[in-house]
Amino acid sequence: MSVKVKFRCPHCDANLSAGGKLAGREVGCPGCAVPLVVPAVTALVPVRPQAVTPRVVKARPVERRVVRPKRRTAELTPVELHLPGQLGGMKANVDRKTGNMMATTFLGGLLVAIGAVLFAAFGGKSKSA
Repeated sequence: MSVKVKFRCPHCDANLSAGGKLAGREVGCPGCAVPLVVPAVTALVPVRPQAVTPRVVKARPVERRVVRPKRRTAELTPVELHLPGQLGGMKANVDRKTGNMMATTFLGGLLVAIGAVLFAAFGGKSKSA
C-alpha cells in the first residue's frame, strides 16, 4: 500500500502531496521553489471503516398534553425624570431590565460629561521641567 502525505507550503499556501518514501526529506515547492521538509508519515494513522449494525428502538408514544407557559408579572419600578427649565419631564413604570438600562445610560453620560470637563481643564497641558 503506497502512502500519500498531503500538506501545505508555508510560504505560498499551495496544496502539496508526496509519496511516503519522501517523508522527512527536503524537497522544493513547485509553486514558489522554496525548500521545505515533507512531514513524517509516523504521525498519520490509517483509519479502517467500522461496520455498524443497526438496532431497532421502539418509539415511545407521544404525550398529547398541551403545556402553556406560566405568565410572570414583571415587577414595575416607578421612574420620574425632570429636565431643567421648561423642557418638562416624564413619569413611567418600567420593568427591572429597562430600569437597569436607563441607569447604565445615565451613568455613562455622566462619566462622559466629567471626562469632558477634566479634559477641558487639564487637557493639552504637559508638565515641562
